Amino acid sequence: MKQKLYLIVVLILCLSSQTNAQTKVAVETIQAYSNILPNASYWHLNTQNKRLILEALDMGIFKSLKLERAAELEPTLLNFNKTSQLGKIEINWSRSRQIPYHAYVELYEMEPNIAYRNGLLELPEIEKDSVKTIWFVTCSIFDQDRKAIFKKTVLMRIGQTQTLGIGYPIAFPLSSPINMFTALSKGIAQITPGTADMSYLLARATMLYATDNLWMPYVHKTPRISIDTTKGFMSFTIQGNNQLLRTTSAVTQKINLKDKSTNYPFTAISNAIRAANKNSKNEYYQIYQPLRDVRNNIDYGIESFIAFNEKASFEEESANPITFLSDTLNKIYCNDLQVGKFTVAENYTLADKWANPNELYNGYDSTEKFDLGTSFKRHYITANKFISGVFKNSKFSILVNYDANLKTIFIDDQITCIIQGDKLPTQMVLIPNNITDDYLNFLILFSNSELFQMPSLN
Repeated sequence: MKQKLYLIVVLILCLSSQTNAQTKVAVETIQAYSNILPNASYWHLNTQNKRLILEALDMGIFKSLKLERAAELEPTLLNFNKTSQLGKIEINWSRSRQIPYHAYVELYEMEPNIAYRNGLLELPEIEKDSVKTIWFVTCSIFDQDRKAIFKKTVLMRIGQTQTLGIGYPIAFPLSSPINMFTALSKGIAQITPGTADMSYLLARATMLYATDNLWMPYVHKTPRISIDTTKGFMSFTIQGNNQLLRTTSAVTQKINLKDKSTNYPFTAISNAIRAANKNSKNEYYQIYQPLRDVRNNIDYGIESFIAFNEKASFEEESANPITFLSDTLNKIYCNDLQVGKFTVAENYTLADKWANPNELYNGYDSTEKFDLGTSFKRHYITANKFISGVFKNSKFSILVNYDANLKTIFIDDQITCIIQGDKLPTQMVLIPNNITDDYLNFLILFSNSELFQMPSLN
């Protein structure tokens, strides 16, 4: 009786072992490549992101197919260096011959145009500009006869999310390696037998910024002042005092160069334009920008004369659609009295300020940095506009950087404020100084004037 019982137990154990062996799957290789920055290292597989991918497989497709990963076998990590290696899977099961199933993961970052040209992704034209990168994520599982029992590909777009970061933004990578692979892993975890092949998924990750010596020293762990513009005002609080500012649309008057009547208010400027033999394709305007400091009950105004070329190309530095005619015509008013003046220089390079696009961080905590792994060199920062002037007998200057959506304010050559925002400001960092609220409020209003915004020609 004891012998029969022993044989039954052994048989059960054998069957159990055999059953478990049939559900095992070995992850053979995980391979990656980026045709956007093939020489960079941000997309390289390592121990950390390998763990994220394996956990995603366990929670996703392996769980769906009732497969158990052979944890004792570490997958081979392959970082490719040329496109000819893509899509190729090497079947070498010498380590895992006894395991019935074998899995492979392919991660390829591609330019969106490749997906569009090959009909792999269909998006409305209005959405295409927002797609900067597409990741092709493929999971394949083979049986011992080398037959593919499962193969699905998903296309993942990793979009950027705005953070407290301030600085020189970079286009690629869209986020740090850990955030990027976390997003990719979440996509992998969603792959199941019911997933449609070539499904399109969207994930979000935080933005990255190049290290620099202009903004970075001041924004490092510095409190941000949030600016609320939802009610048509710029509302923010400084040292417990709520500030309320308002800008309205600039008032424009077109200058008619053909009007030579004696009472025409722009006769002098018209004569000057004709005498300078200006480009006849340009249109010329007087612009007056009203500004109001509501809390301090002060009205300001900015007056200038500009040339506008609606056919200017944004792709050419030399063809800015708006140019200021003369520095002598740029005036600042306070309650209808002239209290200042300003000049505007285009595409102004700062000889001592640089950004390093090969060393990246999150735009907030500069203790967290990583090397992109490319040969990119640091370069000097160029402001789209360098505005300098005098207001109430005090010098000020403003750097306007469209790509970074930043206005950097200096008073008497000392950095005072960094403002982030496109058409309207969203947040800012103040550098401690003795500036009064009304002076700061004027410079915030002035720097966000419609006069200094990149116009839309659409």
